[in-house]
Amino acid sequence: MSESSRWSWSWGPRFAIIFLPNILYFVILGIGLVLTRYLTPLIPWQLLPIVIYPYPWIWRYIELFAGMILLILAVMFIVWGVTSMGRKRAQGEEINLSRRSSQLVTTGAYSYCRHPQTLGFILATPAIALLFDFVPLLIVAIVFTPLQLALLGYEEIELLRRFGDSYGKYREAVPFLIPRGKRVVTS
Repeated sequence: MSESSRWSWSWGPRFAIIFLPNILYFVILGIGLVLTRYLTPLIPWQLLPIVIYPYPWIWRYIELFAGMILLILAVMFIVWGVTSMGRKRAQGEEINLSRRSSQLVTTGAYSYCRHPQTLGFILATPAIALLFDFVPLLIVAIVFTPLQLALLGYEEIELLRRFGDSYGKYREAVPFLIPRGKRVVTS
């Protein structure tokens, strides 16, 4: 692959699947931060009330505990998904290749759910919001999750077009986003 074709700009599947979610995430985060700047005097931005008699500190510990659990799960799904797929594929370098040039990944994290990395990113934003007690990130999570799911619908169509029946069988056997308790073995 020549250097010019490797870095050429395309509005195709690579843009929609790899770059668009990241761009949308940071745009929505920026809007949340701007709203925070102008709405701070009007809205209490803490997730849970500070003063609850007789134990005001217990709610903050609940937030921290829930945030840490979510963040650990998020990092686990992201790292496991990337290592199962491989670094080059995770960066989207194989998206425009033909079916003969690449293979469908159905092992590792992808034997439990079809989109483990996305599940990790969906869990990470509310986790960070809970850890830092910051409502705009929670708003970002609420707005970003449906957008991310819509983009996953597009990715599903692209993968079905690219891999055909083998992806159809994989799609029937493995859950979309939420893993089941057992691993699904596909051929």
